[in-house]
This record gives sequence, structure tokens and C-alpha cells, in this order.
Amino acid sequence: MRLKKDIIVTGLDIGSSKTTAVSARIGSGGTFEVLGVAAQPSKGVSRGMLVDLGEATDVVSKTLRKLREKTGRKPEKLYVNISGQTVKASRSVGMIPLALRGREVVRPDMDRCVTAASTIHLPFDREIIHRIVHNFSVDDQPWIKNPLGLYASRLSCEVYILTADVNHIQSIYKCVNDAGYDVREIVFTGLADGAILLDKSQKEEGAALIDIGDSLTEISIFSGGVLSGIDIIAFEPGNLKDDFKM
Repeated sequence: MRLKKDIIVTGLDIGSSKTTAVSARIGSGGTFEVLGVAAQPSKGVSRGMLVDLGEATDVVSKTLRKLREKTGRKPEKLYVNISGQTVKASRSVGMIPLALRGREVVRPDMDRCVTAASTIHLPFDREIIHRIVHNFSVDDQPWIKNPLGLYASRLSCEVYILTADVNHIQSIYKCVNDAGYDVREIVFTGLADGAILLDKSQKEEGAALIDIGDSLTEISIFSGGVLSGIDIIAFEPGNLKDDFKM
């Protein structure tokens, strides 16, 4: 999407070993300029989960204060990562009728179709964090990447849905809010990593991105240009020597 004017965004990565924040200016012409980076050793976080709200909030506050000193402005509307084994993924298919004799597919049709595919029965303690469209189908023709402008009697789509424990999400919001800042959006770590580390051709051809952290390893599979699989493995670093005994 082409921007009408420059915007400044801030990302916050609350990890088990360190908490990092970065502020960047995204230009209307597609430029990207890092304005400042700050990091602090993490406390109160283990295996992607907040285990001590007070300690985690203190670290977030210190990290964002350092970033503010470097950039000369208060970070606003943060994009904050979410990880941990509460993040789960599933696939869902939805279909909407268009017209008996067919008509042109317009953008609102695509949006309604994605909404229909995303209307799944969730346990009360889970919340959708991402809806990733894998493909569309028009009538009996599958694997359509972009049906906009095509003629069809019905439109269907397959969506890859990422959910997380609602209490996990709320704890992240509370941690950042208690530090004095607002959250714009929660983003799955593997999706954010793929956006910055893999180019378009790699994601199209297929790639596995492995993020080995202090107490958590994430495997994110990309194919057809989108995230298509995840696996999250938690472990206790102190127990690794027992796992590899000969």
C-alpha cells in the first residue's frame, strides 16, 4: 500500500532474554529509515509468556525510555510481538453466493468471503490474532490468488487463522499500558520475522524460518507467498544438558 505521507512506527519485541524496541520512518515513496533502537535484558518473561508483570513492565518502561531519548519523541501506537505455545493455527474455508448467472467480483465480496471463512467456533478463552488468506476459488476454479474483476456465481476462500489465549493477549496489553504506552496491534513473532528476513521469491518458492530463542524455538513455514505452517517448541535452557546425554 502506497502511503500519502511519511509515518513513524514503533515495534516492541518482548523476548525471554531481552526486550527490544525500534522506531522507524516509512516514507511515502517506499523508503525505510531506522530512527533508533533500544534494548534491555528481559525479566519476568519465560518461554514467550509473562510470568512476573511488575518485572516485565519495568523492563518495557526502561526500553521505551531509552528509545525516546534516542529519537527525541515518545513512542506511540506500538506493534508488539506475541509468541509462546498459546499461539495455535488452523485452516478454515468459507463461501458466499454472488449471482445465479454470475457477476464481477469486487473488493467487498472478497472481504465478506474472508469474514465468512473466519467465522469459526472458538473456545471462550481464545482470540483470533491473524487471518491469512491462502487462496480464493471462483465457482469450480480453485487456487485463484486474486479474483478481483473475474466473473463468478460464487466465491470461496481458504484462510489460515492464528489464535492465542485471550489472557495472554490481555497480559501483553496490560504490561505495555502499565508502562505508559498504547498498543496498536499484536503481531505473531514468526509473521514479523518473515516480513523482514524473507523476500517475496523465497516466500513464494517455500522457506522454513527457524527462530531459536532463549527458552523458545519457533518454526514458521512460508509457501505460496504466505505463512502456511507454524510450530512452537518451549524448553528450559538449564535442562538441555540432560536432553543430550550420551
